[in-house]
Amino acid sequence: MKRYLASTLALSLSLGCSTSAPKPASEPVADLQEAPLSAGDSDPETMGWMQGFPPSSEKVIRGTDSDYFAFPKLRWTVCHFRELMPTVGVSRGSAQASDLPVELDASIDDVTFSPLGGGEVMTWEDALEATYTDGIIVLHHGRVVYERYDGCLTPEALHGAMSVTKSLTGLLAEILIAEGSLDETALVGDLIPELKDSAFGGATVRQVMDMTSALAFSEDYADPNADVWTYARAGSTMPVPEEVTGPRSYWEFLQKVEQDGVHGEAFGYKTVNSDALGWLIARASGMSVAEMLSDRVWSRIGAEREAYYTVDSIGTPFAGGGFNATLRDMARLGQVLLDEGRSGGEQIVPAAAVASLRQGGDREAFSAANYDLLEGWSYRSMWWVSHDDHGAYAARGVHGQTLWIDPRADMVIVRFASHPVAANAANDPISLPAYRALAEHLMAHDKTPLLGEEWIVEDIAGEGVIDNSRATLHFLPEGRLAGRATCNRMMGTYQSEESQLTLSPAGTTMMACPEALMNQERKLMALLPKVESYRIDETGALILMTADGTTIVARR
Repeated sequence: MKRYLASTLALSLSLGCSTSAPKPASEPVADLQEAPLSAGDSDPETMGWMQGFPPSSEKVIRGTDSDYFAFPKLRWTVCHFRELMPTVGVSRGSAQASDLPVELDASIDDVTFSPLGGGEVMTWEDALEATYTDGIIVLHHGRVVYERYDGCLTPEALHGAMSVTKSLTGLLAEILIAEGSLDETALVGDLIPELKDSAFGGATVRQVMDMTSALAFSEDYADPNADVWTYARAGSTMPVPEEVTGPRSYWEFLQKVEQDGVHGEAFGYKTVNSDALGWLIARASGMSVAEMLSDRVWSRIGAEREAYYTVDSIGTPFAGGGFNATLRDMARLGQVLLDEGRSGGEQIVPAAAVASLRQGGDREAFSAANYDLLEGWSYRSMWWVSHDDHGAYAARGVHGQTLWIDPRADMVIVRFASHPVAANAANDPISLPAYRALAEHLMAHDKTPLLGEEWIVEDIAGEGVIDNSRATLHFLPEGRLAGRATCNRMMGTYQSEESQLTLSPAGTTMMACPEALMNQERKLMALLPKVESYRIDETGALILMTADGTTIVARR
């Protein structure tokens, strides 16, 4: 019985059920040395895990072992969940993998920053070792500028994303909301009658998505009677001892969760919200989260490899922490979100869905959770939103898994890791300033500063713009130009070399607008082809100039 409980706890830890994951006093599952081995010394190859045919008995890792996800074994396990437990695939479809242009920047390893809370200045390369990074990739303007693999990870290997999975679940829900298939104001109990008498029954879909549902659910691993133990057993595919009773699937468990408090008042990070949302998605779409992710996203981003979810004993994908993928495919997904849902010229995710999660949630509700290192942040649709001046937001998982999107810097970072401590608070003092320092480095040394977020026009030929009108310019890779002329969408091409710039608008859509707005649009469209140069001033304003000195001013 003790072995069974330890194994189910290891399962819950390995799949990202806790943000802090303190170890139970009576179990060896997460027992760490006082000074854990370094990243180099704990490397799976150095440790010799699962090497040889067969591996030696002292180097075998089994999914039934109570310590298969304890450090340092977890450094092998994070790349091998499919060998240890049942899974369901997320098909990449039959399309060719999309190209990821590579322009590696050798200077990135030397980027420096100061950790939060003090300490010696670190380099980017130092940070990867300190955070037990298994693999990391950085995209800037859609190009790979940094890529590194360590530990168990290779370019072809799939790695556990842990609670990054939650953010994928939130994204699927946002897609359904944008399409009108899911009502975020509806009560969960009205959509899933089986949950009507549970705590979820009186919560809205949005409250579940933002984890402001009030649930009596304890993730205190030191308490053998905590709800997380029953949850772990419910999700386990292991044979159940006769004396063990209770739910045998995620869906059965969700029906037993009781309410504690008032829905909507405070943020509380509880993994069961993600599985409830996964159930809502399945009911609304007629597909499991694995099927919908494949159909709507994974098969359309040009992924290189099939991804997968771990599943419970009845095959339900674990929507809160069971996703596994390659580093590069996660970067492709991040780029789609950075590009407001577009991939290869196709709108594969509704722009409204991306805008919704980017806007963030209730900061006051989030502050009640007392995340000291995330002051001013919020949580929406199972994404962590920084509200900083870069508009950065992230998907985060235990042991250091991260998908970081910085719209201002036009940067995507994906990191897979196997830090000995589960909680992100163990690596945030290093990771958060490292990400910001890299963004600033890339912006400061940007050879193509026009790329990235769209520019909002604030002045045309010294006459300003009409209040509350919106004219924009969006410089895209491969010389593509897009934007809004005022009333209509604009498309065309551009060429730039150093400060020289040539714009070639090809046309606009044909929507009619009030005459004043149409006049502004005509003026802008007439002026764009005359632009010959540009500069970005000290305030960040983009100034486009014609030969006679007439200007268009825009900023982000």
